[in-house]
Amino acid sequence: MNGKTCSSEDKSCSFNEILYSYISVPPGIYMYSTQEYYQGNLAAYGSNLQLSLMNICSEARFFAQTISSCGNVLPFTSTDSSSMNTYVTDFSLDGTLPVRGARGELIFNTWNSIFASIPNLSMNQAGVTTEEFWTFSTGGSYSSSNCTNGVNFDNGDTGNIGDPNDTNLSWFSFGNRTCDQFKKVLCICY
Repeated sequence: MNGKTCSSEDKSCSFNEILYSYISVPPGIYMYSTQEYYQGNLAAYGSNLQLSLMNICSEARFFAQTISSCGNVLPFTSTDSSSMNTYVTDFSLDGTLPVRGARGELIFNTWNSIFASIPNLSMNQAGVTTEEFWTFSTGGSYSSSNCTNGVNFDNGDTGNIGDPNDTNLSWFSFGNRTCDQFKKVLCICY
């Protein structure tokens, strides 16, 4: 009789681990949403708006249910120091990679097409989020509707948001909301 005992993490005898080892994770840039909701003062979590958003996305990555084990994260939000449409040059993001939902669904064929093409799926359909999210973006560039550079959280100012159900070019520049409203933040990992 063999006395070997299997743990759930033992890749040699756990059915789930054996199954996962045969499933290849498709390459790409994976989108996920924060679990938390934030008012427009998104700069409150770091020394500036960009670092604050990166902190938010790094923390949210621990709880994101993506199939990818990617390690680099960026906010899907434009700031005064880096707009989403300049991530290829600002962060050496590979613009030829496809953009995928949390479970691997193809949203865009490449990152480079994200600001000029309509998505294959909405953020809701791709399992990213069912709720509006802050972007501070118009066409991928930093918007003037930005809750005073991410420091304002009252109803006297506005910030641009994205729509989780929109499959038009305007899906991430859908409109604006007052900065006292609580919204999620989308992030990417690559």
